[in-house]
Amino acid sequence: MEALYRKYRPSTFADVVGQEHIERTLKNAIEQDKVSHAYLFCGPRGTGKTTTARILAKALMCEKGPTIEPDGTCEECQAIAQGTHPDVYELDAASRTGVENVREEIISRVSYAPTRGTWKVYIIDEVHMLSASAFNALLKTLEEPPEHVVFILATTELQKLPATITSRCQRFDFRRISTDDIAGRLEFIAGKEDISLTHEAAKLIGRLSLGGMRDAISLLELCAGSGKTVDIALVNSAAGVSGRENVSQTVAAVIKKNNPAIFGIIGDFSSSAVDLLVFWQELISYYRDMLVMRTAPDSIRYLDLTEDEINDVKKNSAAFTRERLLYHIRLLEDAYITMQRSSNLKRVCAEMTLVRMTDDRLSETPDALLSRIAALEEKIAQGVFASPSPSVEAAGEPAEDKPESDSAAAENIPEPTPEKTHGSGTPIDFWNEVVKSVERSDIGLSFQLRRAKAVISGRSVTINVGDSFSESLINSPGNRDLIAKAISAAGDIPGITGSDISVTVSKEENSGDDPFEGL
Repeated sequence: MEALYRKYRPSTFADVVGQEHIERTLKNAIEQDKVSHAYLFCGPRGTGKTTTARILAKALMCEKGPTIEPDGTCEECQAIAQGTHPDVYELDAASRTGVENVREEIISRVSYAPTRGTWKVYIIDEVHMLSASAFNALLKTLEEPPEHVVFILATTELQKLPATITSRCQRFDFRRISTDDIAGRLEFIAGKEDISLTHEAAKLIGRLSLGGMRDAISLLELCAGSGKTVDIALVNSAAGVSGRENVSQTVAAVIKKNNPAIFGIIGDFSSSAVDLLVFWQELISYYRDMLVMRTAPDSIRYLDLTEDEINDVKKNSAAFTRERLLYHIRLLEDAYITMQRSSNLKRVCAEMTLVRMTDDRLSETPDALLSRIAALEEKIAQGVFASPSPSVEAAGEPAEDKPESDSAAAENIPEPTPEKTHGSGTPIDFWNEVVKSVERSDIGLSFQLRRAKAVISGRSVTINVGDSFSESLINSPGNRDLIAKAISAAGDIPGITGSDISVTVSKEENSGDDPFEGL
């Protein structure tokens, strides 16, 4: 029984899907009698490189040709389709990499006249696999072949070809085929083969094939072998992927900080046939979709999703800032590399990473701190401050934060308290002006200063804070310089400039709640 991808291999230019730019150029060359002596077809697998090479050979050698519409029924066309035409040589460079193969199969025969017709066509597939000496032997022949010879080189890795080879060819870049084009072709094949295929399943196959028509048709044939209607569930099962719904549930568990649900999801994958690495790739892809939704004005253009999937991504992405999405993507990528290196620790690594993603305070990396600051700035901009999260209940579900009213939120903003002295020195009575001055340059830093107490002694200022995060944020050299200049400007201290003031930061014990609680 013939495989579907071979049975439905395009036989004319019109049958090739998703490569209209190449089809149009080759047709013009044939019609204007300007066929090049050497072509280079490059692009991802399954996009039609070898198929287009054979169609070009048919167009040149058809009994009605040269023609842009080979009939496919004449003796020449059928012999090319079957791989038996004496004047069409197909060389698999992956298995014939040596210079002796090039000399024997190409150089020694290229000068002979065609056996039938007026053309000889050499199709070299996976040409990047040739050795350096083979490329050198081919170079002169490729540059000045006999008039009746056409070379067509096909490769998936253009960067491996020497510049001396690519410069002697007309280059055509084969694009990944769009999901809609693949889905349309699959539905056409399903109609011909009496396969029950849903439109959603056709689009899912198109996405999973990553733009390769051959892979898509092969997956359709695999699903059709079950004898059932090919729907999304069947495609997910056949492809060994978890499905968009499971990925969405995982993201929802991260948003809700539902650790028991996270352990349950990873446990189910570990005991199923789905590779955890495949699920992890889907999770990274989902985060990419959320990032596009949060950053691109016309995001739907860049999302290859159904309407329901777009609504799901929009709902989950609303719970994230851009900085938190980027931080989570970095965690997912690092975990993916770790799981590739140590297959025995996939489950542990996945669980640890997802738990860390539920609370940015579990990491002290710069990315985590940026994520927390961005969340804080967003709440300040909205005028809403969440109260500290209550302790986790027995079921493991934390209670949801309830926004306070604007007036209540305003009351929760701590006012400067310069009256209380902490350490030696005099409380700064113009601290409120200092905070407002800093706020114009850095709103996050000003929020930390609003909660602090400051005293001045001569040219030394001591800022007392209540937590380690505030201490590390304020204590950076750039922030200390900014505060010193603000003190100098607000206090108008005679004979003292910002560069004369020394700022130090001190941490107080048990001085209040962490402002990042619940973020």
